[in-house]
Amino acid sequence: MGLRSAIARAALLVGAPLALLAPSAAEAASVVNGNFESGTLNGWHVQRLTGAGNWFVRSSTAAPIGSKRPNPADPVQPPPQGAFAAIADQANPDTLILYQDVALEAGSKHQLSLFAYYDSYRPIAVPNPDTLSIEDEALRLPNGKFQPNQQFRIDVVRPEAPLESLASTDILRTVFATKLGDPLSMTPKKLTTDLSAFAGQTVRIRIAVTAREEVLNAGVDAVSISSSTPGRAGPGRGNRKPALFSFEKFTAQRRSGAGTLRVRVSGPGLLRATGVSSAAGSGKGSPAGQIEPVTVPVGVARTVGVHLRPTAQARTLLRRRHRLRVDVAVTFMPAGLPAETATLPVVFRLTQSSK
Repeated sequence: MGLRSAIARAALLVGAPLALLAPSAAEAASVVNGNFESGTLNGWHVQRLTGAGNWFVRSSTAAPIGSKRPNPADPVQPPPQGAFAAIADQANPDTLILYQDVALEAGSKHQLSLFAYYDSYRPIAVPNPDTLSIEDEALRLPNGKFQPNQQFRIDVVRPEAPLESLASTDILRTVFATKLGDPLSMTPKKLTTDLSAFAGQTVRIRIAVTAREEVLNAGVDAVSISSSTPGRAGPGRGNRKPALFSFEKFTAQRRSGAGTLRVRVSGPGLLRATGVSSAAGSGKGSPAGQIEPVTVPVGVARTVGVHLRPTAQARTLLRRRHRLRVDVAVTFMPAGLPAETATLPVVFRLTQSSK
């Protein structure tokens, strides 16, 4: 399949997000908008080498940059979790980098996790020496020919290093990197790496796609860092009361089995609620902390209603018991300030007549 027409698709590039209205660093070991459920790239930064491609937030399998008949673009893979994921697409050769800086709290253990997947129109190729460039000068061989460069990689790098650097002194951890001979497609794969060695430092999560030969649709989702401190029982436990948000009231919706938690925030940012993976307070045999993660964008200081819904597994138990206690970790990621997390128990209830 030939390159998708840049002319047919240029109009769709005009509205692509170039400047992101978010702080340059996500502090306190919090990845801002790591699951992209805000429907935007807020919290992330994008670098485009040629402007022929971009990173997009996508909820469907339609390619973000679509060509018109008779050469329609191949579909992309759906988000591996939730409603949205970030995906790269190109109309012509480009190098696309999605990145975010994260401050890792000193004295804690930190683990990065994410989903990665891709579909390439041409064979995966990594030049020697390796580079993220698509320029002829970087890929020219002594015989005058050019090396192909078709790769997808995810690294944790030093934030002060050049963004395109592949020097071993700049890369702290390589989470994922395609290599010569890899298949044209990879379904979503969960990847993890330990970042505890860098506690007390700020690191950069760099997600890079180089597509010189043809289109390379690479996607990421559920990018998060879990942190734990020796002697601390879980998110928010043993910590001082959060200063930038407060809990008001949880209202259980007995007919649906869901509920709404009212949270007062001090300004704009992202408010995220997740279940706590701990059996404490949940009762023997219960699916501890199992709620569907939810992220709510907040534009101004106000009280926000966060809709909480048990997962399918937890809902099965709720139908049997009609009452289920769950520990919920709430994180507020304010613009320009460190994130804060606090945990509270909520009790879901379901009337016996509910199906």
